[in-house]
Amino acid sequence: MNAELKELIALQNADTAIRRTEAELNAIPQRRAEIEQEFEQRAFEFRAVELKRDEAAAARARLEEEAAEARTQAERSERNLMSSQNEKDYAAAIRELDAARKHISTLETQTLEHMESLEAAEKELGEREPQVAILREETNTKLKELETQMGAQEERLESLRQERKRLEISLPKSTLAVYNRISTRIRGGVAVAEARNYSCTACLITLRPQVMAAIRRGDEIVMCENCSRILYYVPSEQTQKATT
Repeated sequence: MNAELKELIALQNADTAIRRTEAELNAIPQRRAEIEQEFEQRAFEFRAVELKRDEAAAARARLEEEAAEARTQAERSERNLMSSQNEKDYAAAIRELDAARKHISTLETQTLEHMESLEAAEKELGEREPQVAILREETNTKLKELETQMGAQEERLESLRQERKRLEISLPKSTLAVYNRISTRIRGGVAVAEARNYSCTACLITLRPQVMAAIRRGDEIVMCENCSRILYYVPSEQTQKATT
């Protein structure tokens, strides 16, 4: 096999590895989202209790604020009662004070209910926390492994791109132009394919004996008459070693 054909095979291998590595890198954000979603699904009940706790805390704060306003209103009604000059003002102050006290009592009962809900939620969270902590640690480990994998793939991609540049420089411009034209035109970018058992392994067309003979010699570039890919031949011993 001549040197030019070897370089073309190496270029094809580099391009295939580049596309595969790019695809793996592009899939990482989706994988990261899946890991995080898996955590959220497994921690769903914990999140529900957290939400219940937060809602109870917010409701308690709102009720306490409303109760403070009601107490202010009750104090105002008491002052009005003490300063009333006639029966009408006295009766109005009594009604206002009674309504304020009833409202305060209702708010205090509701506040107590929310405090009980809050305490129950915090107790349940405390019981579930160790399990969720383990789950969170497992998730963080997976995310770190994913980041490590991404770093390794980025380094590999850069190395492959540098190798491709070297191969581009080593090939004649005319040969590189043919390769790039085929690679761009064909789906998957496979411009160089192995010829095996008198067939193109890319399009599976049967090759004529004289074409196969030229491919076996490997002293010139031979293209598939059907798909126009550049073909090469690997002797059976090499094929077996590669498979092994």
